[in-house]
Amino acid sequence: MRRSDIKTMPDSQSTNIHEVEDIEVLEALEKYGKKYIEPEREQLIALREKVYAPGKWTAKDIIQHLIDAERVFSYRAMRFARNDKTQLPGFEENDYAVTANASKRNMDDLLDEYYLVRNSTIKLFKSFTDEMLMREGVIPSGNVSVLAIGFIMPGHTIHHLNVLKERYYRLL
Repeated sequence: MRRSDIKTMPDSQSTNIHEVEDIEVLEALEKYGKKYIEPEREQLIALREKVYAPGKWTAKDIIQHLIDAERVFSYRAMRFARNDKTQLPGFEENDYAVTANASKRNMDDLLDEYYLVRNSTIKLFKSFTDEMLMREGVIPSGNVSVLAIGFIMPGHTIHHLNVLKERYYRLL
C-alpha cells in the first residue's frame, strides 16, 4: 500500500509522513534505511561530539534516537496490526537521549544497530496484509493506522538526516 492510502494519522506526524513520496510502504522503509544513511557514514563519524548549539544532541544521539523511536513505532505497529485496541503510552525522547549512553558508543556500532532495527521493521511489515495495514490504534497524539506508522519511520529518518546535513555538516 502507498502513502496516499493512509486514512488515519495524527496531525503531529503528518510532517514526517509527507517527507516520503507516494510510494509503497516497503519501498519507503527500504529506500530510507541503510541505502539512505550509509553514504553519510564518514561525515557522521567526523562529527564526533560536535553540536551546532548548546544543549543540542550530537550525531550519535540522533542515530540512537532513530533506533529508539523505530523500536517504539514498530512495537506499536505490531500491536495494532494484531488488532490490539489498548491505548499505548508515549515516550519522552529527551529522557531516552540522556540515559541511552550514545556518547560512549562508536558511530559504526550505532549505524549497524540502526540497520538491523530497520531490517527487522521491514520483515515485520512484510508480514502484514493490507487489512492489517489499515488497522488503527491510539497513541498519545491520536489515532494512527499501521500504514501511517510505516511511513512515520522513514519520514523520521529523512527529517533527522536533513537536520544533520543542514545544521551539523557545516561544523566539519
